[in-house]
Parts: sequence; structure tokens; C-alpha cells
Amino acid sequence: MKGFPCNLDVRIKEKQGLREHRKVANEVFGGIEARGGSVAEVTTGERGGDSLARQAIIKLFDDTRKRLVETGTRNRLVHVNRANTRGNVLNIVNERSDDVYALLLGGTTMRFAALGQDKSEDREQVVLADDGEHGFDEERYTDHQLDTRLGPNALQKKLLKIAREAQTAEEESGVNLLYLALGFLTWYEDKSSTLPREAPLVLIPVKLCRNARTSTYDIRARDEDVLTNLPLQQRLKDDFGIDLPELEVNEGWKPSDYFERVETMIAARDRWKITPDAIQLGFFSFSKLLMYRDLNIGAWEGDALAGHALTRGLLYERFDAEEPLFKPTDRLDAVLPPEKLFHVVDADASQAKVIEEVRAGRNVVVQGPPGTGKSQTITNIVAAAVRDGKRVLFLAEKMAALSVVHERLVKVGLRDVCLELHSRSANKKSVLGELARTLSQASAVPGVPGESTSLAESRDRLNDLAAALHRPIGNTGETAYSVLGRQSLFIGGGCPPPSLKAECLSSISREAEASLLAAIDSYGAMLGVGEQGESHPFEGSRNLDLQPVDLARLASMLSLAHDSVSALAASMRTPFVALGIAGPNTLKAVAPVADALERLEKLPADGCTIARAVLGASDIPRLREALQAGASWRKAHDEATAVFVESAFSSSTGHLRGPLVAGTRSFFARWGGSYRRASRELGGLLREGLPKTAAERVERIDRLAAIATLKAGWESDQDYCSRILGSAWRGEKSAFARLLEIADWCARLSEASVKMPWGKAIDLASQPGAAASMLRTLRETEPSARNAVLAVTELVDLDPAVLGENEFAAADLAAMATRFERMAGATAVQDRTDPSHPVLNSKGS
Repeated sequence: MKGFPCNLDVRIKEKQGLREHRKVANEVFGGIEARGGSVAEVTTGERGGDSLARQAIIKLFDDTRKRLVETGTRNRLVHVNRANTRGNVLNIVNERSDDVYALLLGGTTMRFAALGQDKSEDREQVVLADDGEHGFDEERYTDHQLDTRLGPNALQKKLLKIAREAQTAEEESGVNLLYLALGFLTWYEDKSSTLPREAPLVLIPVKLCRNARTSTYDIRARDEDVLTNLPLQQRLKDDFGIDLPELEVNEGWKPSDYFERVETMIAARDRWKITPDAIQLGFFSFSKLLMYRDLNIGAWEGDALAGHALTRGLLYERFDAEEPLFKPTDRLDAVLPPEKLFHVVDADASQAKVIEEVRAGRNVVVQGPPGTGKSQTITNIVAAAVRDGKRVLFLAEKMAALSVVHERLVKVGLRDVCLELHSRSANKKSVLGELARTLSQASAVPGVPGESTSLAESRDRLNDLAAALHRPIGNTGETAYSVLGRQSLFIGGGCPPPSLKAECLSSISREAEASLLAAIDSYGAMLGVGEQGESHPFEGSRNLDLQPVDLARLASMLSLAHDSVSALAASMRTPFVALGIAGPNTLKAVAPVADALERLEKLPADGCTIARAVLGASDIPRLREALQAGASWRKAHDEATAVFVESAFSSSTGHLRGPLVAGTRSFFARWGGSYRRASRELGGLLREGLPKTAAERVERIDRLAAIATLKAGWESDQDYCSRILGSAWRGEKSAFARLLEIADWCARLSEASVKMPWGKAIDLASQPGAAASMLRTLRETEPSARNAVLAVTELVDLDPAVLGENEFAAADLAAMATRFERMAGATAVQDRTDPSHPVLNSKGS
């Protein structure tokens, strides 16, 4: 990045970018491309060339230059149609080039003045005089404003568009394309031509700045050189032999001085003239012409360009294949010891190979998707090249690529080796300042890293660990790495760790392992053979030391639990059957079912048919939103019929508000024709007389606008409403309030956690009191069943696993009632104080 090219050329592109690069190369250079597949490795040594090869290369350069140069009239620097203002240009009027130049180059920030009128503005406004007309004030030449023909709104839209495009171009390419052109040359392509051409002569680099106080855009000159028109200079020299002079800007220089020199040169040309005070803000690009000049072989000393090995290889001779620097079998740790590496940011093995290829003088193309470390690789390449005493010129098509690499180098402390030659912040002043700062730092002694001994030791330890992990364990056929992998697999599967002796495992062979696994499988299969006997009624009871008082009340508690759970199970089955639900009949399911029954209540009368249609809609919230807008519109419309005539609701009133609002701010505006016309038109829309105050008249207009907005809210979705609601939808005659009530009911029902067939749900909701009765029964039976279950399970400390669940709330109610019935029966057949009591005997079960 020190600003000097060397034989180090690293180009990093996406695969798509590489294909595009080859396509351009084939078009420009006649289809010649390098051998060696997607990555071309070339030598950089000088080669002698015969005259035939040199002539072929010169011809290729000439053909390329012809395709690059843009001196035709399609180039805005050669011809600007100043009469066409529809593009991203802004014509300045009533100004003098010398005054504008002096103000901008003196550091003044200038504003834009809108002399025109927007289409919606009143045509009775005063129009200022133009330059040269009677009444024109010459003090406006130096009033820090640039006059335009546009109205205020059109001017701000134009400036906003220009500012955004200028910012985008600068962020992407790092080049400013926005200039203020001063003075235009009118010229003709030949003597018989009747079509005048216009081209700018002096170009000031400028930028548009957002004014935080006025929310408008101001213009300011950039800290860059003022330019002349290079493409026009080339065109006049090629076609007419006119050498357009260079700008010699010094203290006291004025654009008019340059215009006088040009006018002297074109004096012999018929009809040619200069308009010195013609000024335009627009986009102008010089980049391709600069490339055109750089590719001129005659501009290079000796045979530096045409005879360079890279030029000959790319354009004519191709390249000789070279052996790769690294073979597939090479271990990088062996061929790249730490003392040879110089990485300022992290680099993996593939990146390290690229870095060393470049350091060895190879020319490479590296391609890879985003995020694969191309920027880091370039950063390391630049740092290593500087360390090796080389000078690097880093180029990129996009500004973002340059910025990323520069930021990385600065971040690691290598700012002093970087010089930005082409960016938004690179101008003559900043480049000179950066050179001065770097030279002043030359006497400072930078910190130099110590020997790479610790790095080599760390690398060796890591390599020893990797070798140990992959070293075979006896005759087992396993390594520590494979064993750890199998253990991780079992741990991830939730398998409990076994208690095994490691001594025997360290010597077991694969065959012996397979034999043991087969034996374990056979043992597991035999354990599953045979029928299991009936379990004890009190299986899972973990409290086996009940006191006589507890034993005395156990039977009644079990009977109560059985009856309560059975009643709850029956209460749950009723809504299950009515709603067509096949869910689990458990304590946990009571709350969702009760919630669903509660949502079924209060279905609006005669709303079954509409509810079926709404519940079948794909987007109920959208339907509700439209109906809500319709209901609000209907209410506002009905309330406003006493104020407005019916035709007012379909009239366009937007154009009336501006003049009426102006009347609220100014007494004189109420005397204007616009205010009076708007008031008369408003009076024709009212049933009563016209309000006296301007504020009341604005309120009437705003009320009509609000009603129109509400109507637009449901009209935009009326096709969807009609498709869902069918004949119930009648446009603005629809019963919005009733339809909204039904839609709200459907929305609440659709949010229930219990999924049910909507047809069954509507049938149950249409039966008066049916859902409420089921809900009441559930709410009466659920607390007693829950309390009875809790009392029994806590007393005997019953394990819920006997019911196949982790908690009793998830157990099937019928299975739970059966378990309590068996426990109650076993308790009743024996004396509760007898040692042979089933609870006491469960110790031995």
C-alpha cells in the first residue's frame, strides 16, 4: 500500500467475478486467457520479444483504447443537452461563474433558491426578474444563493435524488462524480452541421450537505483540484487539432481568464461560442479517459509496458506451467516453520499456502465465497511483502474491499506503511500530510517480536497431542480419538455410564467385543420372554410405615378418590363427544377444555352460517380489521350526514385544504382568490351555512378526509370479505357491527388451545345453555377430584410411574379411578391393624 507497483499481483474474486473477468478479457483481448485452470501461476521474469510479438501486443492495446475512450456525444463531458432537465442535473440561472467560483473556493456554503412554482401552487404569486431584465438586483450575484427555475418541492426532490446517487457512487467506487460545471462551449461537429453541441469547460468538485436547521441541501466545494474537461480536450485535439489549454489555477485566478484563452483558440471556428455564465450541477466521469491515457504504450518509458513479461503472457504468449510450491503430501508444519511465517492476523492452512505462494514471487488467482478469509489473506500478504522490503500497490474494484484491508492493517499497528491514494479521504492535502506524518515517524524504533521459540513449542505440544489421540491402543483396533467419539455418541443418546474395568477393555479385540455384544443381546431377549404377573394394588406406594390412624381413614379416602375421579372423567367425556375431541382425559386437560367451552358461549343469534364461513377463512385477523374499519366508517358516516350533503362523501376535497390552512395563518391569505374559491366549493358540500372561521372550515375538510380514509380501509379488502362472507357482504350496506361481533367470537374460538372441528363447535354453541352446563359441571367436579387425588398420593407417597406418567395430572382419569378402586378393595377385605395388611405386606412384594 505504499503507492508503488511491484511484481506482486494478488486478485481475489468470487467465482462469478472470475467468470466475468474472463468474459471481459476474451472480448477485449481477442479471447486470450492463461493456462492452468482456475488458478494461473505465472513467472515474472523478463523475456525478450521479437518485433512480431511486440506489434501484436501494440495492436491489442490500440484496439482496447478505442473501446475505452468515450469522446462521442453520448459522453456528457462532450455534449450536454442543457435544455433537457429531466435527468439528474440542475441548471443554475442568474449567476456569474466568477462569483460562484470565488464563493465556493473561498469555503462558503451556498444554498439553492427556488424561483419557480410547483404545479399545485397558486399562479398569482410574484415572479422575480431574470438576469438582465428590468428590476433585477445585481447584489444577488453574491448573496450565497444559487437560483434555479424549479419550485420548492421539485427542487428538494431533485437535490435529494442527486445527493443519494452521489453518495452511492462514492461509497461503491470511492470516486466523486458530482461537479458544478462553469461555462459551456457551443461547438459543431462539422461546417455543415446544424446541431449545436454544448460541453462544460471548468468543473468544480462539490458535495451536497444536509442542512439540519432547514432540512434542505446546501452545496460546498470539496478539497480537491478544479478540473478542465479532459474528454472534450481529447475530442477537439483528434477532430480539429485544437489543444484545449490546461487549467493554471493560482491566487487570483478566475474562470473568465480560462474562457478568454479558449475563446482565442476557437475564434476561427464559425458559429462556435462560449457561454461563460452557463452553470449546471451534474454527474461527470473521467475514469475511462484516464485508463485510455494509461494504456498508451508511447507514454511508458522504453518498452516497459509492451515488453513486460506479465503483459506478454496475458495478451500474447500465455504462461509456462510451474510446479506447485506445496505438494499434497507435504506437512505444513515441516515446510513452514514458525520463523518463516509472518502473519499479522489469523490465517489457516489454505491461507498460509496462498501467502507463501505470493512471497515466493508467484502470481495467483484466489477465489472463494464470502467469509472465507480473503481480506485477512490480503492483509497478511501486504504485511509480509513490506517486511520483505517490497512496495505494494493494492487495487480493488469496490471501495469496500479497500477499506476492509486498510482497517485491518491500521488495527494491527501498520498504519505507517499505508498510504491511501484513491478514496473518499484521499486528496492532495491529505496525501502530503500523511507522507509528512510517516516521515516524522521514521526515527521511531518499532517494537519487534521476539524469537518464535514459544510458538514452536506450543505447535509441537499440539502435534504430540494429536499424534497421541490417533495412536492405536494395543490390538483393539481403536485409538483414543475413536473411543472418545463413541463415548460422546452414547452420552449424547442419554445412556447411563457403565461400571467397567478399563484393564480388560484395553486388551480386548474387535472379535471379542462383537461376541460379548451378541451375548448381551441374547440375554436381553430372554428377559423379555414370558408373561408378567398381575401387579400388587399398592405397587408404587413408597410410604410403608402408615400409622393406625392413617390406616383407619385410608379406605374412605380411596373410595372418595375413586368416586371423584370417576365423576370428573364422565364430565370430561361429555364435551369430548360433543366437540369430537380425541385428546387425553386427564387432570391437565381440564383447564383447556373448560377454556374452549367458555369461548363457545355468547354466539350471536342467527350467526351459525356466518361463523362457519369466518372460521374457514385463512386470515381471520385481516377480516376483522376490514370489518372494524367498516363499523368505524359507518358510525362516522351516519354522524356526519347531518352536516354534509350525500355527494360530499364521494367528492375530492384534498385541493381545498391548502388554501384554507393558509387562511388560518394569514389575514391577507383570506382575501386571496384561492381561499375564496375553496370556501365556495366547501359551502356547496354542507347542509348548513359555511363556518365563519378558517379553522372551522379546515375542520370540515379534515372530517371528510377522515371518513374517506376509514372507507378506504375496508374498500381495499372488500373482495376478500365478499369471498369469505358471501351474500352477507353487501358493500357499504353491510351490517358491519353484527358481522364484526360474529368475527370477534370466531377469533376468540380460533385461539383456543384445544383443536376441534369447527362444525361440531358451532353446533354445540347454537344449543342454548349446552356449553354453559358442561362448563359448570367441569368446574364443580374438578376441585374435588384434584383434592382427593392429592390426599391419597401424599399419604401413601404413590409413584406416578405406576400410571405410566411423570405426574398424576398427566395420567388417564379412568386408569387412575381403576387404581384407586383396586386399592380400596384390597384395604377393605382385611383388618387394618393386622400385620398381614396389604400395605404392610407391600414391603415384601
